[in-house]
Amino acid sequence: MTSRERILEAMNHREADRVPIDLGGMRSTGIHAIAYRKLKDHLALTDRSVRIYDVFQQLALVEESVRERVHSDVVELKRLDGGFETRIDEWIEYDMFGDGGRYLLPAGFDPVRMPDGSRAIIRDGRIVATMPDGGFFFDSKYFPLAGAEDRETIDNEIKAGFSEREVTFLKDQLSELRGANDCAIMGTFGGNFLEAGHSYFGYQEFMEKMITDRTLVEYFLDKLLEKYLAELDVYLSEFGGDIDLIQIGDDYGTQENTQISPRIFRTLFKPRLKALCDFIHSKRPGLFIFLHSCGSVYPFIGDFIDAGVQVLNPVQTNAKNMDPIRLKQEFGKDIVFWGGGCDTQHVLPFGTVEAVEEDVKRRIDVLAPGGGFVFASIHNIQMEIPPEKILRLYETAFEYGRGEHSGEGR
Repeated sequence: MTSRERILEAMNHREADRVPIDLGGMRSTGIHAIAYRKLKDHLALTDRSVRIYDVFQQLALVEESVRERVHSDVVELKRLDGGFETRIDEWIEYDMFGDGGRYLLPAGFDPVRMPDGSRAIIRDGRIVATMPDGGFFFDSKYFPLAGAEDRETIDNEIKAGFSEREVTFLKDQLSELRGANDCAIMGTFGGNFLEAGHSYFGYQEFMEKMITDRTLVEYFLDKLLEKYLAELDVYLSEFGGDIDLIQIGDDYGTQENTQISPRIFRTLFKPRLKALCDFIHSKRPGLFIFLHSCGSVYPFIGDFIDAGVQVLNPVQTNAKNMDPIRLKQEFGKDIVFWGGGCDTQHVLPFGTVEAVEEDVKRRIDVLAPGGGFVFASIHNIQMEIPPEKILRLYETAFEYGRGEHSGEGR
């Protein structure tokens, strides 16, 4: 069975020859550049350089040699933007962490060292993101609609469009991916609404505006939907026939609860999410819709399904009400769980390699029966995780996921 066939079996809620695996198939199943550099060193690969394709999260581009080593079955069709107006069609060498690693960053990455040792990304004279001295990620600092009170300001900021450069980049990338392996291809789109509100207005201001100026928020969300549908029309026409899944994302949960009430979700966000899904399915009926939504989203899973979502990630099982047994029993026939493969808050960073192995086996026993499960870590593997644990994580998923060491429920 090919990797693509294995993923499609999971999408159709059937068990394949083994549990399918994902490392680097999208921007929340990836690996931090430092952990990846150590992994490449451990594997004694000839090329030790690391390409950081996501500046914001400092995510490494997972190369074919590493993908094969961890038995990953999916690859990502990456957008051109590497974050903060950088481009991943060209690369520059940059001493990112001072650890002796050779890091390549997207073209346009030009941070400025500030007096306190932090790095700042500056665009049009504004600081748009910073990384503290000794830090490992960038934080956004500029919110273009902060303080906006009128529709004209929103109209001027939110505009649809795919550049010719990006269309060419995606076409070339697709051709390369199809020629390099037999994996399923995940098309990254985005299409978020709540997160977009946070990014445009700032977190606190947008959360307040949903209550104090709902009319303006609805106008903003409708402009986003208009933009997304226009871009989807181009994206699906050009690339929809060559990808297997399309990834959208919106973080509706926290560790302890949903970020917004069910009433706010169902009146403001669900209708627009459904419009997005309906459009995708009308243009490409066979395309699977993958939703990334972190945290305690149990109250919304039924709504996700009703809106047309077929895959949920990252399945944050340590969050409140996200017990995997309960999730599988209640929703396992209607949605694919992509993630939930290990406890990345406690076991992976602090447990032994043996504890990692046992945790993976327990989760496969719960989530794999009947299909509808793709193994991945709960969000990205962070910089402190040593290579030995990473390899044990994926080797266990590969071996145990074949059913040769079936536990209860397998």
